Amino acid sequence: MDVDRIERLLTDIEESLNIARSIVALGYGEFMRDVRNRYTLRMAIVEVVEAATSLGLILLRSAGVSRVESYAQVFRRLVERGVLSPRVGGEMERLARLRNLIVHRYWEVDDSRIYREARGNGLRVIEEFLREVREYVSRAGGGREVQGT
Repeated sequence: MDVDRIERLLTDIEESLNIARSIVALGYGEFMRDVRNRYTLRMAIVEVVEAATSLGLILLRSAGVSRVESYAQVFRRLVERGVLSPRVGGEMERLARLRNLIVHRYWEVDDSRIYREARGNGLRVIEEFLREVREYVSRAGGGREVQGT
């Protein structure tokens, strides 16, 4: 298991998570008033999902899984392998579907919904994803602790 690569991806996720936190800390009116805020939150979500998917693929390959069909399936397989809890895996699947909507059908994105969900539970699930992955890597990676912030 490439723990150094895993740590880099965890850091990437944390950086994008911090950007998303700064955006949802804005009041709703301020968020909606400036299109840059909306695009920043969208991009932060895309970056989190893409880094989390890359991370998931590393973990799945080390567990002998060689084929995955979609971003969402990565998280489903991580649940099957005991890396993620079913709740966190399911929420990460939802984020993967949101990422696909942002990337492929951006004109249909409801920015006020993204803001409300991110401000509600959306960002917390990313924190839980980070914690569960770190715990798994510490167990499966020969006891090496994975750094966190």
